[in-house]
Amino acid sequence: MAALRANWFYLAVLIGLLILPAYAESEFVTAVMPRGLSGSALLHIFVLIFFFAFMSQAWNIIGGFAGQLSIGHAAFFGIGAYVSTICYVHLGLTPWLGMFVAAVFTALVGAGLGLISFHYGLKGPFFALVTVAFAEITRLILLHWEFVGAANGILLPFSPNPTFWEFQFTSKEPYYYIALAMMLASIALVAWIARSRFGYYLHAIRQDEDAAEAVGVPTKRCKVQAIALSAALAGLGGTFYAQYTQYIVPDDMVVGRVSVEILLGAVIGGAGTVMGPIVGAFILIPVGEATRVIFEGGGTGTSLSTLIAADMSFGDKFVAYLDYLAAGGGGGLAIILYGCLLMVVVLGMPGGVLPWLAGLRARARRRAEASA
Repeated sequence: MAALRANWFYLAVLIGLLILPAYAESEFVTAVMPRGLSGSALLHIFVLIFFFAFMSQAWNIIGGFAGQLSIGHAAFFGIGAYVSTICYVHLGLTPWLGMFVAAVFTALVGAGLGLISFHYGLKGPFFALVTVAFAEITRLILLHWEFVGAANGILLPFSPNPTFWEFQFTSKEPYYYIALAMMLASIALVAWIARSRFGYYLHAIRQDEDAAEAVGVPTKRCKVQAIALSAALAGLGGTFYAQYTQYIVPDDMVVGRVSVEILLGAVIGGAGTVMGPIVGAFILIPVGEATRVIFEGGGTGTSLSTLIAADMSFGDKFVAYLDYLAAGGGGGLAIILYGCLLMVVVLGMPGGVLPWLAGLRARARRRAEASA
């Protein structure tokens, strides 16, 4: 019964997401949006949610199911963006085909990294350090390679009359539905993996790799396949990001911050679960965007020190400070608040939001059975 209710809930959410663009500029949506933001900004936020849900789902294959902590997935993301963009700019290949070229290339890179790492038995923090080093090496190569624009990056040419095959659109709606389709496809793929022999092998590796190998699980091969598939999906995500932003630069893409944002969705929602990365993205992206808009959206020219020294009552200072924050002041306060929220979730729900909710339901059911 609980599973049936969950399916109906997900179906209702999907229907709502499918029809949302049609009502993005409605009076109701405009009224509930923060001042100065339009329905287009709302669609942008959902594009980010879908995109990071997709990327977290990609990380979930190697980090959640296989239990191999990767903190360098921004490398695969950046490589995919650069490969598809080079194919488009220099070879004239449509990004719809370039994204699959990028996926194959990043899969080979991921498999190569996995073969080297797992051949020497690297796991846990040692494998994590390898992925961090790989991402930094990738960033430095892109940063100094003139063919790919070096530190200036690549500005994608925007057609005055964009077509579908150019993966360029003049409104947010096409990007919205493409990102939604990518997220749904990743859910379907991970759901299939979770029920396949490959998924059971990955689960066994995550629980106890030595025991899994002792009973005949090909651990090295499975981990290499997992990181190759994970890297391929990250490469697809890089292509979408490049076409959506129309500009790529190493210091914005292949950095630790991006890797952390990719894995946080799965960690917060529930690593190793099918819907965990999706739930995590739906929590983290709105919170992150809200704190950015509230605390970093501009400035009033009134500093906190000026308010403290001002000759006015405490109540007036408090009201003035709220106005200061609402106008975009606060600087790093957004990051502090964001970090505090993450700490609350990690410490209070160590397995993620979905496992925590499942535990609540299980305890409630046991109490109901005990009182019956």
